Amino acid sequence: MRNQFVIAVKEQDYVRRLADYVRDSPFSGLWQLTAFTHEEAFVQFLKSGYPVHGIAAQPCMLEAAAGILPEGVPVAALVAAPGQFPHYDELLQYQALPGLLQRMASLMAPASQGISGEQAVQVIAIYSASGGVGKTTLARQLVHTAAGSGQRVFYLNLERWNAVDTWLEAGAAQGDEGLSQLLYILQSHPGKAGEWLGRHSKRHALLRADYILPCSNQEDRMTLQSSDADAIVRAIAATGQYDLLVIDLDEGLNELHLAVMELSHHVIWLVTEDQAVQRKSQLAYQYGMQRFGERFRLLEPRLQLVVNRSDGRLYANRSIFKPAGAFLPDTAEKGKGTSAVLASPSYMAAVERLYRQLVKEEGGAPIADG
Repeated sequence: MRNQFVIAVKEQDYVRRLADYVRDSPFSGLWQLTAFTHEEAFVQFLKSGYPVHGIAAQPCMLEAAAGILPEGVPVAALVAAPGQFPHYDELLQYQALPGLLQRMASLMAPASQGISGEQAVQVIAIYSASGGVGKTTLARQLVHTAAGSGQRVFYLNLERWNAVDTWLEAGAAQGDEGLSQLLYILQSHPGKAGEWLGRHSKRHALLRADYILPCSNQEDRMTLQSSDADAIVRAIAATGQYDLLVIDLDEGLNELHLAVMELSHHVIWLVTEDQAVQRKSQLAYQYGMQRFGERFRLLEPRLQLVVNRSDGRLYANRSIFKPAGAFLPDTAEKGKGTSAVLASPSYMAAVERLYRQLVKEEGGAPIADG
């Protein structure tokens, strides 16, 4: 999993150029870039307590954040000339981007050493602004496809109303060793989270993937915070047991959704050809831009719009917020229990193409897309 690197500068064009360069460079597999051009947004982000592994900011931004910069996190001042802000390591803001990124990488070295085991894990989140569009069906088919290609996969369902018991093996969803207990371990004994996951993760024989049971206390899910979701994802990644983590999100768009999206290499935004579903997606996207600003805009390259139950013909003349990257046919085959996990051959083939498109599979190894 990538390190969280924060950039805070006044110039929006500078942020765009840097983000574009990082996205197409080898650093895209190591860093997740979060950028701010307003002091207030930068300060509020730091106050929110989101995990940060490195900060590079103009002196005015650092002065605004004095007293709330996270302890133990490398911080550098982006300066126009050396010697302007000697209290911090200095980086020349205006220099060739390859050189700047190398200096940033040196700055990040202490932080990156601590989570090197997470960096190999690819994260794909599946999201929709509307219910009933086939999100969980896609998630489990994607899991099965990835596992069939040799990937070690973990399926994480973070829906508020987690109904995995409708398709898990009989009795598998019963018990009190699920997300509620993992949250307790993360809060009380975080160092033991990996051991807990090793003992309590379940194995789905048909999907050939691991998962954990839902919250035994529904209130734990209803009060789940973005920091909790971040800790869960990082704990799973830190086990070193998985190549791919597929996260099933519910509709809505809040800090928890954003935190998961920021941890993800790809976010599949699922819609159908239904005009109401597409309108809800438009509204959700606009809301994300308005509420989260630059953080949401930086997610744009990771958002993959996928149209379900479609051959693409009706959608061709419609526009939501970006072109569709894939079309999936109706699953066609219905059923109950484990037999319903896998869908029709045409759907399976379409998901196979989507999977290879997302991970840019060459020789079976997934490649992170920044």
